[in-house]
This record gives sequence, structure tokens and C-alpha cells, in this order.
Amino acid sequence: MHSYLTIGCPIGATIITFDDIPSADPVQGTIPAVYAKLQWVDANYLNATAWPTSGYRFVVVSGEYIAWNNVALTVQTLLTNNTITLNSCVMAAGWSDSVTLTVVGYRSATQLHTTSFSLNTYQQAVALFQWSG
Repeated sequence: MHSYLTIGCPIGATIITFDDIPSADPVQGTIPAVYAKLQWVDANYLNATAWPTSGYRFVVVSGEYIAWNNVALTVQTLLTNNTITLNSCVMAAGWSDSVTLTVVGYRSATQLHTTSFSLNTYQQAVALFQWSG
């Protein structure tokens, strides 16, 4: 028996796969400060095939690259008063089970959304946010 999950992408949405990072290192590196028309702070990428015993391989949904972080990660718009919508993402823990990840959505300094996930290394977690703001 096979289980499949299909997530539709809204019309006009941008899918960020991390497979098109300019001059990407074949193993790992820092996501450029401006990538996919967003500003990234403390964000890293890695080639999941370079870490075959980690949970990173469960996060790959397109090519080989994924985003990861071990400190607070910030993703924001490039223009003041611009907004983004976070529809969904695929997550897993890299090396340890029962890792808690908290995602918080802000508009300027006002917190609009927050949710937490318990992540494991060998299990993909699909987060459906549908956050606008």
C-alpha cells in the first residue's frame, strides 16, 4: 500500500526549491541575502544527497537542495509595506528526533501567526499554513 500527498500551488504562487541558487556549492552553503525575490537572514542550503544518513533526504521535493538552519531564520519581503503569503512547506529534522520548530509570521512589528511542529529525522512533515499578511 502506498500513501501519496498532493498539494496544489495557487495560481501566481512561486515555488521555492533551492535548486537554482546561483553558483551553489555542491555540498552546502549560505542562501544569498536576496533569493527568490525575498531577503534571507541566517539561512543555509545543502545538497541532501551529500548527507544520506540524515533526515534531510525526506525534505527533497524537487532536485537535490534544501534549506536548513540551526539558529533563528528570517525571510522577509524586499520592499517596505509589501506582503507575502506562506502556503506550505515540507520539513524534517536533520539529525535528532522530537525537534520543535516554531514558525512565526509578522507584518512589520505585529505578530499575526504562530505555530509549532515536532519534527523527526526519518519522517516528512508537510505544513499547510495559508498565512497572508
